[in-house]
Amino acid sequence: MTTTSPQVQEILIYPVKSCAGISVPEAQTTRYGLCLPSNPLLSDRRWLVVRGHRQRNQRHMPRMALIRPSFTPTGLQLDAPGMQPLLIPYKQLPDDIIEIEELNVKGRRYGGHVADWLSTFLETPELDLVYFDEGFEPQHVKNIEPEFPNEARDTDVVLYHDMSPFHIGSIESIDDLNKRLEHPIKIYNFRPNIIVSGVDVPYGEDYWREIQIGDKVKIRWFRSCLRCLLPTVDQETGIRDANQEPWKTLQTYRRKPELYGIKAQFGAYFANVDYGLIRVGDRIQVLSEDKNF
Repeated sequence: MTTTSPQVQEILIYPVKSCAGISVPEAQTTRYGLCLPSNPLLSDRRWLVVRGHRQRNQRHMPRMALIRPSFTPTGLQLDAPGMQPLLIPYKQLPDDIIEIEELNVKGRRYGGHVADWLSTFLETPELDLVYFDEGFEPQHVKNIEPEFPNEARDTDVVLYHDMSPFHIGSIESIDDLNKRLEHPIKIYNFRPNIIVSGVDVPYGEDYWREIQIGDKVKIRWFRSCLRCLLPTVDQETGIRDANQEPWKTLQTYRRKPELYGIKAQFGAYFANVDYGLIRVGDRIQVLSEDKNF
């Protein structure tokens, strides 16, 4: 078992997939992941940028990192360099419903000035924003990337997330990676929504199988996070690293070819066991581990 006492160092909600995150002191865990305790609809990856019927993200447009959402009393506000703030009201949902092709999930498409704002800042025509309505069928985690093994249950679901409602990364892991890089990066490049510290060894979160956060919340591991080129985007500048770091370095020592082929690992995916409130500073109790993984 882990001998130290890990704790939650930071909690992040990314309301618009691939845009900047919002650091919050506490969050409620729900079927779909993290949300503001005051409103379950103000949640992680509930909005998505699309072009036509296909999602767009930092893999396609690294400048999305510069779009900074914030929650206001009346709507989601988007800010970006050189742009007027864009307010998207919570209570005026669009009527136009589309199917996002590769995700096989629906969204309410805004159009109009929302589409114009995104297309202008991201310098790409025909962009738009969609919203996940509570009446839509979510993605079932076990059906995402079926070519790789995972331990998701039939009940594990997400909205517009790549894979998981809870993505954990540790300070110890990023510190170890940075020792191998010529130019250190920040953990935000990997876009976890729960950052932890006090892990006994770098990448110790790989071995956690069930953990309890604080007094009540339990979540369980179902797969390692397999890295694409997105972490090569500096989240403060929106610029992709010309040398494809840290992706290239991860490829040299963070692969399990027998499980994941050429994909390197960084961070771990978890799903719900018990719902509740988590807070920055909460202690993490490791209930079970698998160090033979």
